[in-house]
This record gives sequence, structure tokens and C-alpha cells, in this order.
Amino acid sequence: MFRKKRIKLGKIKKILGNSFQRDILVLVLISVLMGSLLAGSVSMTANAYFSKTVASLVGDYGQQDIVIQVREEMREDSAAHIQKILDEVYPGAVMKEGSTITGKTTFFITLPDQYKTQKNYEELSKVFGSIPGGAGVGVITEPRLTIRGVPEGAKNTLMDRIMKIEGVRFVFRDGASIGVILDSVNVMTGVSSQINSMLKEYQVIEISFPVGSEPANPVRLGDDVADALQSELKLDYAKNVSTDGKNDDMTYMVSTMSELKRFLQAYASQVTITPAAGTKLEKGDSVVLQGHATAAPVSGNAPVQGNVVAEVAEVRSDGSADGSISQGDASWLESSPAGVQGYKLEKGLVGSQSISVSYRNPRQELGGALTDTGKLVAQIPGFAQDAKNISNTAFDALDNYGSSIQGMQQTLSSLQSAGSAIQAATGGLANLDTTGLQNQLDNSSRSLGGMVNTLQVLKLMNADVSSTIDSLNSTQRNLNNVRSSLSALDNIAANGRKAKTTIDNVVANGQTTINTLKAFNVEGARAGLTDANTRLAVLGQVNVPVISAQIQYLANAVPNLKDEEISHSVKLLDKFIAGQVIPGARIQILTTSKVSVDAVTPIVQKQVGHNNISLYSSDLGVIEPNTRAELQQMLGEIKSILAGMTAIIATVLFLGLDHTAIMTVIRRKRLSKKNPVTGWRKVNERLTIGFTAAERRYGMAVGAVMLTSMFLLTGGGMPYLPWIGVPVLGALLGLIVAAYAEKISPIAAEEVMAGEALGMSFDEIMREIVIPSGRPGLMHKLNNRKVKFK
Repeated sequence: MFRKKRIKLGKIKKILGNSFQRDILVLVLISVLMGSLLAGSVSMTANAYFSKTVASLVGDYGQQDIVIQVREEMREDSAAHIQKILDEVYPGAVMKEGSTITGKTTFFITLPDQYKTQKNYEELSKVFGSIPGGAGVGVITEPRLTIRGVPEGAKNTLMDRIMKIEGVRFVFRDGASIGVILDSVNVMTGVSSQINSMLKEYQVIEISFPVGSEPANPVRLGDDVADALQSELKLDYAKNVSTDGKNDDMTYMVSTMSELKRFLQAYASQVTITPAAGTKLEKGDSVVLQGHATAAPVSGNAPVQGNVVAEVAEVRSDGSADGSISQGDASWLESSPAGVQGYKLEKGLVGSQSISVSYRNPRQELGGALTDTGKLVAQIPGFAQDAKNISNTAFDALDNYGSSIQGMQQTLSSLQSAGSAIQAATGGLANLDTTGLQNQLDNSSRSLGGMVNTLQVLKLMNADVSSTIDSLNSTQRNLNNVRSSLSALDNIAANGRKAKTTIDNVVANGQTTINTLKAFNVEGARAGLTDANTRLAVLGQVNVPVISAQIQYLANAVPNLKDEEISHSVKLLDKFIAGQVIPGARIQILTTSKVSVDAVTPIVQKQVGHNNISLYSSDLGVIEPNTRAELQQMLGEIKSILAGMTAIIATVLFLGLDHTAIMTVIRRKRLSKKNPVTGWRKVNERLTIGFTAAERRYGMAVGAVMLTSMFLLTGGGMPYLPWIGVPVLGALLGLIVAAYAEKISPIAAEEVMAGEALGMSFDEIMREIVIPSGRPGLMHKLNNRKVKFK
């Protein structure tokens, strides 16, 4: 054990002594220092150049607060104007002119600390908006975070929460994004993490509408959707954030205008256009009608004053179309069941294709309905009084209801008694059969008639028979009278029976009626009439004349709107609404709960009224990478790459100029001691010699040490090259140089052999023969002071 330690100490003393190994160690050390100095100088120089260039474009990191770009030709005037603004609004602010690129000159402004506030930053565009040649104003205060993708209506809520985070100086609106100014760079990671967690607490449900399906009032619809989601899904929070909640007055103004637009469109004349055979209509086409012009439209001419022009809004599947009047008014058209004849406009001129147009004017219908309603309202007092009189009459009838039922009962009793009397009176006659007697009397009457006829013949011969004939005629008449009396007696009995049956039916029906009348709820009817009288009294207190006057006023006002006025007003409202921050093509709902789109879809479709929508879900916003910080990071990476590339080049140069001669000597020494082998050993040697040869191990070791040391000292780095790969790369460079060492630095074998013959040591051969005859490099310079034979 002690012997091994003595051997190691001996080797160390040999290396530290005046040996060639020490020369190699010094060479490697100086090579690393020089390579590191070279790599550091190159990377620092390049970094300084790039940093200066970047600073001229975006300012020094953390030194400036505002950047303003102006047109190059207005640079001097703009500089004077900016300085004047700074003196008046931000006393103590410093302006610095930057570089000019693509015709734009940049000015950087450093604000005093007291002016770095939310209010000042949000008013920068207003303060510097009058600069001549101004092209844009931006904030470059650092350290800063930028949050993008936050809906307008949610910005205030998010900004209030961010302001409560420790390390946040203030928050401001930066265009469509939110800027967060921090107290220092040290808190950036923590603040960024808290903001990310905050953003993930919220969810934005976006409802998109395709072209043509936009809601008439997105503000109101968004509020309705938010209320429906909160109530039906039991959400803790749901709010329409499609609009900027800070500008409530403008939001409500635009909402009112949307409702006004919807009202105007509802009462615009509805036109149905039916083309003739062979004529095809498309959305946006126009049709001209005569209107109250003196003559019908002429083909090839433009529409004249008094013509009515209708525009196609939607084409139906059968070829007909719905439209609205853009010029003139529907009242100018004649009403015809077959429609009004018109012509299609082609490039602003009347075409030859005939069109049939029918229309419906809701304003006229509304005016007529209001007029009729006014007339009806005027009759309300009379109706109320008549109803009250009827009610009083009904009260009287109810008061007499009981006595009337009692009278009916008495009448039925009398009828029943009369029926009994009739039955008693006709009962005896009913059993008397007078049929035989009537037949006998009839026969006797006919016999007397025959006798009279015979006596009439005898009278011609004897006049005295006349008295007998008269007596027989008288007797015949008496017999006929008796027969008639007997027949009447039979009729009386039959009629008595019928009368009794009829009286019985009347009594039975009357009794049923009385029972029904007794079941009637008189008190309930009386209470209903009392309530009706109360309502009639309230109706009588209504100020009917005022209502009638207001209805008549509306009836007179509605027809004053012309279709062309409605059309122009709707277009003007569209322009105004489109210029505001209220999007009509999408609605954004903010909620704190994580709700699936599938659960939201049916509720939204119910509120919208159709299924032609698209729903998306996203976080409240995202933290945007800091451009300046990313640029600084990129410059740092460029510096690291340049240092690494320079270190690689220096390593290759040092290996090629200083160490190839050494590796050549090691190779010759290895080959001189080599024992020839054959067979598989020779094949194995060829496979392993590439990495195990002494000169190659030397090259890999020196290359790995130099490159790794230079990378460590200069902070070098390469893309996609981990630190563990640096020594591997250095060893690979040393291996490649070692493979070509003898070609790069050949040595004179005769001189080396002569030196060995003279008894020179290895160190002396290297210092006196090999190094002086090798490539001129750092080793050559260091070896000059040790050469004895010059």
C-alpha cells in the first residue's frame, strides 16, 4: 500500500518537475485561458453590438418607459412637439432619439417615478395623439407582464384582483391587452404564477353567430343567456362580458339603438317579389315600381322621382323573394290582388325583366287598428253603464227568484187539479158507446130521405103531400142533429182524455224545471254580480278621454314614417352600432365554474331561438411572453452560441497546431512496440484501435478537457447540446484530429532515431527535435525558452 502511494507521489513530482508532461499541462492550461479569452471577447463584442442595435430599436431594458414612432420627414417637428408636451404634462421626463428604420424614427421617453400611474399610462394615446407625423405610442416600462385575450367586460374584474397581488405596482389597459407593472424583476415569477392560477379560475363561454344570424340586440341577449345559465345550471357566477363594463352609458345607448332598429324593421313595409318566368333574383337586387310618378318606368332609364325602389333581402326556395322599400313609400303603390307591376334594376337602370310585387304595410295596419281601438275605448263608459243596468236587472230577478218558483209550483198544482176534474167529468162518457145509435139514426135519416124523394114524385100529382114532405124533412133534420150530437159527445170524451195526458206531461216537465231552478246557486250568482259591479265601478273611474286622445295621437303619428326614412335610419343605426365595441357576431359569458359546452348548448339555443350557433370554451386570458425579455434572452443565447462556436474552433486549432506532433510521436512509439498478430486478433485490433490507440486516447482527453473548460469559463452553449455532451464533443474533435495527426504534423523519424542513439531522453527529444520541427503554435512559442541546441 505504501509502495503504491510512493509511486503516485513519484509520478506527481515528475509531472510537476521540469518534465515534458509539465509542459503539456502548462500548454493545456494556457490554451484554455487563451481560448476562453478569445471566445469571451467574440461573444461579448457581438452581444454589445446586438444589444446596442436592439436598444436603438426598443430602448434600454428598464431605462425607458414610452416609445413613440414618427415619420422620418417629420422628425424635427415631432421632437419639438414631444418635448413641449413633456415640459407641460410630465416635467422632468427625458427624451432620447433612437434609430430610423423603414422611414420611421423612434423616440424613447423616461418618465419620473411619480408619473408612472395607471391613469397616466391609459391616457398616453390622448396626450401624444396630436404629434405631427405620429405613428404610434407604446409602453416599454419594465419589469412588466402582459395579459391578452381578456374580454372587454371582464377586464375591470381581473384588474381589481391583480392589483391585490403583492409585488404589483399598478395595472393598466394597454390597447386590447392588460399591462401589469411590477415592483421588481425578483417578483415576476411569483406574480406570473398567481395570475396564471387566477386566469384558470374563470371560464369564458363564447357564442359565435354566422353571417346573417346575428342577434338584433346582442347586449340584451347576452344578459338573458347569462341569467339562464346561472339559474338553470345553478352557477355561482355568470356575467355577459361581451362589452366594456366601464362604459355603461354607451352600452345602454347602443342597446337602445338596437331596439329602435328592431322596432323600425318590424314596421317597415314587407314586400313580396315574384319574378316572371326566366327571371332570377339574388340578395341585394333592386326592383323599381311606378309609385306616384306620372309615367311607368322606361327600360334603359334610371329611376325618377316618385318611383318606388324595393331591395331583395332574402330569396325563397320557389324563386320569389322578400324585401324592403329603400326609396319611396308603400302608400305610393296601388293596392291590387294581382300585385303591382315592376321591373328589375340592372346596373342602376330599368331592365326589361318584369316583376310582380305585393306588399303589406304594418304602419297602415297599426294606424287603422289604433283608430278602431280609439273608437272602441270611447264606447267603454256606455258599455260599462249598460252592463251595470243589466246587472241591476239581474239583481231584481234574483230577488224575485224564490217567489217565481213558488208561483210556478202553485200553477202546476192547479193544472193537476184541473186534469183530475176533466178526468172525472169525461169518465162516464168514456164508457158510453154511441156508435150503434149513430148508425141507426143514419139509416133512419136515409130512409126518410127516400120517402121524401118518393113523395116529391107524388106531389106532382097531389099537392096535399107537401105538408107531409115538410114534416119528413123536419124529422130528417132532427135525426141528423141527434147524430151530430152523439158524434160530438164521442169527441168530447176523446179530447178530455188528450187534455188529461197533456196536463200530466206539463205537470211532470214543470216539476223537473222547478227542481232544476231550486238547484241554482242564487247566492253565488249574487256574489258574481257584486264583483262585476265593483269592476264596472273601477272601469268607470278610468280617464277614458285621455286614453282615447293618446291612442288617437299614436294613430296619427305612425303613418308619418315613410319606408325610405326607415331604410336610411336603419343603415345609419347599423353604422353607429358597428363603430362601437359591441360585437354582433359573438357573445361572451364569464363564469367561475367549469361547465361543459354540451351542458350549455341547449340553454343557449333556447334563448337564441335557433341552432345556427357555435359554442367555444376557453380560459379568461393568457400571459403573453414579454417581447423585450424574450429579445434579451435571445441575445443571451446568441452570446452563448458564439462563445461555444469560438471555443470549438479554438479547440480544433490548438489540437491541430500544438498537439498533433505529440500524438504523432505517441503513434510511432506505439507502432514500434507492436507485435504482429494474425487471424481474428488482427480483425479485433482493427476494430478497437480506432478508440483505444494511445494517441487517440490522448487526443480525446485533451479535446474534452479544453472544450469543457472553455465552455465553463465563457458560458458557452449550443442548441440541442446538453452539458453532458460538451466533453463528448471535445473528445470527438480530439479523436478526429488524432486520426489525421501524422498528416498534419509529420516528424523526421531519422532525427528522432539519431537523438535516441545519442542517448537523449524523451523530454529532450520532444523539446529539441519534435516541437521545433512541428507546426508553429503556442507549444512552439512556449518551447523556445527550453531549446538548448538552436
